[in-house]
Amino acid sequence: MRFILALLALACLTQPAFGQFHDDAGNTVNLTKPARRIVSLSPAITENLFAIGAGDYVIGTSTYSDYPVAAKSIPIVADHQSVDLEKIATLKPDVIIVWQGGISSAQIPALTRLGIPLYTHSAKQLSDIPLALMRLANLTGTERQAAAVVLSAYQDIQLIADAPSLALPTFYQVWHSPLMTLNRHSWVSDALTRCGARNIFSELNVTAPTVGMEDVLQRQPAILYTATPQGQADDSLKMWRKWDSLLAVRANNFLYTDSDAMNRATLRTLTAAKKMCADIAQARARL
Repeated sequence: MRFILALLALACLTQPAFGQFHDDAGNTVNLTKPARRIVSLSPAITENLFAIGAGDYVIGTSTYSDYPVAAKSIPIVADHQSVDLEKIATLKPDVIIVWQGGISSAQIPALTRLGIPLYTHSAKQLSDIPLALMRLANLTGTERQAAAVVLSAYQDIQLIADAPSLALPTFYQVWHSPLMTLNRHSWVSDALTRCGARNIFSELNVTAPTVGMEDVLQRQPAILYTATPQGQADDSLKMWRKWDSLLAVRANNFLYTDSDAMNRATLRTLTAAKKMCADIAQARARL
């Protein structure tokens, strides 16, 4: 099935868009030609545009757009709180690409009033990443450059381990104060599942819910996981060490993933997911 999906992806990459492009939210974006002047309002979007050969078309981006290195030289037009509408208008982009859920809903009408096509980029599962890349390639006319990248991404997903029958209950800590996690509607939770872990808060309705320490203790995780710069161990999970009633603490199953790679839904996320599988396999062996 996955191989068939990859072939379908390649077929889609060779189909002309005829001025209409479908974004990851299902909206139709009308352009008279492939986008050559792009404002990217997310580090992940910027990284993905470079990955498909469209990095030279990015003329404005947001703070923390630092990968690849070339992205650092692009003018910044937004941060996590605000968007410089005047600066964007001055740049005269062909399209503005936003991350679904990564921008305030109050800013969308203001961006729309600029009269510039608005394209929504999104991913909820690992398999959405190559599909999102494919759509960006259609938008920018970089299908030929992106074809190998998209197919390689599908292959990377296949290399991620199939989940063992006994999934290890896992708490994925997004932040420690307040204590935050993710539900099942995230590529991180998808990666955990594929690697043989079970997100103990997968059923919650909010994508990034705040939870209580007591809730975590009651659900008895066998693994405590978090994201840090370069995936280095730090003190972010330190507060759990006093709870030796937790299997995760007794087994010393404190795991870390690279925050930029795992949190941005890019090709690097697939690499981070493969490492996650290896880490979880080692954690299983310690139980």
